[in-house]
Amino acid sequence: MYDQRVGIITSSSDSPAYNSCLSGNDAITLLEIIHTSISCEAEIDFKALFPKIQELFPFDFVTVLSGHDDDRSGAVPGYCVNVSFPDEWMREYMSKNYFQVDAILKENFSTYEVQHWSVGRKRLHRLEEITSLGMDFGMRECCTHGSQPSAPDKNGSMFCFAGKSMEKGRRTEAILKFVVPHLHMALSRIAGNKLPDPYTTILSPREKEVLDWLKQGKSS
Repeated sequence: MYDQRVGIITSSSDSPAYNSCLSGNDAITLLEIIHTSISCEAEIDFKALFPKIQELFPFDFVTVLSGHDDDRSGAVPGYCVNVSFPDEWMREYMSKNYFQVDAILKENFSTYEVQHWSVGRKRLHRLEEITSLGMDFGMRECCTHGSQPSAPDKNGSMFCFAGKSMEKGRRTEAILKFVVPHLHMALSRIAGNKLPDPYTTILSPREKEVLDWLKQGKSS
């Protein structure tokens, strides 16, 4: 999360239960992603982060959306970076305004918690036609996570990873909780066409711990 009081980004996965899920190799890859995300200045830089994330857990498709929830009109989309979702799926989804009634989007922009769609779509009574659209394009499983907006922005974010199958468990959740806040800041800079500010991106205690691992040569 972004701590507005001191201008630092911290990971929401700092609890020991989540930390214990990550290996030294995971930590090295995460630090590489975070380091690269700090220098993102354009969409092409941002999209280049995701092949590295695929080294941590497998997925076939990913799309990213900024936005917020409105009590009257549902999810209000902002800036979108479609990394690899099928273009035809995107056109169909947007043309039918599914974003206004998609319970998964509303839940994301309300709670910003990790969601596994196979569980969430039943619990949230997601429209079957939206689920079927994803199935038609090989997106049987999906996992999303987002970050809350940081002042003065009103838009939070949603990072959506999909595929024929997705790993569920604390390790995947820990990876998402660790890396998404940094991806969110990169997305915010790109959406606002802002250059990265090195004085507002300071590593969290967990990330400093990982740096110590690197200094000691720990890789597992």
